[in-house]
Order: sequence, then C-alpha cells, then structure tokens
Amino acid sequence: MKKILFVCFALIFASAGAQAVSLIPKIGVDIPSTMGYEYEPDQDTKIGYNAALEVRGAISGYFSWGAGVECNFPRGLANVGGDTDFSFIPVYVSLMFSPLKTWGEGDARPYFKANVGYSEYAVSDIGENPAGGLYYGGGVGTEYKDFVMELTASRYFGSYENPGTVNIDYMKISVSIGYKLDLSKNSGDPEEPEE
Repeated sequence: MKKILFVCFALIFASAGAQAVSLIPKIGVDIPSTMGYEYEPDQDTKIGYNAALEVRGAISGYFSWGAGVECNFPRGLANVGGDTDFSFIPVYVSLMFSPLKTWGEGDARPYFKANVGYSEYAVSDIGENPAGGLYYGGGVGTEYKDFVMELTASRYFGSYENPGTVNIDYMKISVSIGYKLDLSKNSGDPEEPEE
C-alpha cells in the first residue's frame, strides 16, 4: 500500500507543470465518535482536531484528483480512566466529482469526494506495538473562491498487541475548512485544465 501511494504522489507532482494544481492546507474538528475493538465492546471517543495538507488537480470540468496527508491530533476515550489518547495519520489519494461545475453563475463549486489510503496508528497505555492499516472515507464539500469547506466521514483500521493481536477500527465525522494556494505554472483557472 505504501509503495502504491508513493507512486501516486510522484505522478501527481510530476504532472504539476502540465495542468492546474492547488495546495490546500486544512484544519478541522472531529465530533465524538466510536472506537471498535475486535474482542471488546465499542468505546465512545472524545472530540478531536485535525490538520491536513492536500494537493489537487483538474481532470476535466467535472472531475478532479487529489492526494494528501492528515494528522489526527491525539484524542481520548470517553468514560475511561488513565491515558487513553490515540491518533491516526493517513496518507491518501482522492477523487472528486463536481456535478454542477459552478453553482449557478457564482464562485461556489460543490463536489462529492472519496478517499482511500494507508494510516499510521499510535496509542498511549493500551497494548504494545501499534500498527496502522487501511483508511477510507468520503463526503461532500464546496470551494468558494479560494476557500474550501468539507463534511466527511472516515474509517481507520489498526491493531496492537495485548498480548495477542487486537484489531481495531475507528470511525469519525469531520468538519473542515481550508484555503487554496495555486501551484500551477499557468495563469488559468486552477480547476479548469486547458483543452
């Protein structure tokens, strides 16, 4: 999985000079959600925060690609004593579909988004040797001029030893906001590739 993502990033950055590309730093809030354990009841989690860096480029007037990395800052389990903080750091590729191109004649551009990638996992005081796994998610968003707003649902998989291997999956819903920085070498619209 890591090799596939490395190749995807290499192709994306290699194409940056040939089409419109944007870099988007984002920050977000993760609402309290659920951590699922293989052999134990699910646990509610506390509110969390995240920061991400994403690169996007246009495929056509309706489709765009993306790739990014997100840092889910440590958050704990609700109603559980001790240091239960955990975090995930996914690296992913994404596909976006904008059915309306722009919203009417304005500057808003709504879209649907799907992500898939690999996520590293870290945890405090719960087992040993944490390991990451598959990450995927999807949601809706809009670009308004240079601002980006998203509502996404994501799922992360990982494991730790206690003493045998315990598989986990974490599900969350996030609200995030970002700002587009144009990386393209041409002066055209960063979301409309030249024909």
